[in-house]
Amino acid sequence: MLDHQSLRHAFGNYATGIAVIGARGDDGMLVGMTVNSFTSVSLDPPLVLYCPSRTLRAVETYASARFFSASILGAGQKRLSDLFARQGESKWESIGHRIGDTGVPLIPEALASFECENHAVHEAGDHLLVVGHVRAVHLRESADPLIFFRSRYRALTQSEHGGDLETSQAVHLGWGL
Repeated sequence: MLDHQSLRHAFGNYATGIAVIGARGDDGMLVGMTVNSFTSVSLDPPLVLYCPSRTLRAVETYASARFFSASILGAGQKRLSDLFARQGESKWESIGHRIGDTGVPLIPEALASFECENHAVHEAGDHLLVVGHVRAVHLRESADPLIFFRSRYRALTQSEHGGDLETSQAVHLGWGL
């Protein structure tokens, strides 16, 4: 039998980016949360997914909202990650956000922000899988990502050779480029 602590520790060995998911409830209230469970699913059609916990107070808002946003955070946005990781109200009011074309809140200066239409929601244990159809993308390419690894924020570093891995090195490492 797997114990939760060992499983959580093992999952922590997978480095991820950090995103803030935003949505608007039927009452007009904006909700937001930090996730590291955000990923692309398909290019055609353009689909992404994220996984909110079923214990969140706003889980019904995330599951039923027609649109949601996913803003990928940059290295200088740890404070925003921490803010949206906490339960509570008025997160969006405490930052300078903007509203996208679909009515969802977007994080300023995010590396990329996606405006998505809710495509499907699936139950998955203690979480939901929310799949979104990407309707708009806002891109900023001049910053490094905020990385999470072994329960800590991390920064990208250059390889020991002073730059990015070359294609030959990547193939040697089994990345199959």
